[in-house]
Amino acid sequence: MYIDLKIIYFILATLGCIALIYIIITLSNLNKLIKNSNELVIDNKNNIRNSLLKLPEVISNFNDITEVATDVTADFIVTKENMKSNIEVVTEILNILKSIFGK
Repeated sequence: MYIDLKIIYFILATLGCIALIYIIITLSNLNKLIKNSNELVIDNKNNIRNSLLKLPEVISNFNDITEVATDVTADFIVTKENMKSNIEVVTEILNILKSIFGK
């Protein structure tokens, strides 16, 4: 049983046409996507420019907030250590009172 070479050529040509149609559809969709992206950038050109101009100010504000957060964190650490020290002192006093009145 032999397969005729014309049938193989026909199948390959059909598959080639299907692949070519798929490629054309994909390129058409890609072209539409690029056009929409370009229109979006053009429509928002002023907003993008304003955002980029305000970026240094935003970064400066972010740096200020970071410094304040660092200072507040340092204050919390100091407060925590002071509270820990005070609790240790109170615990020692209570242990002394317990040993005096516990007998």
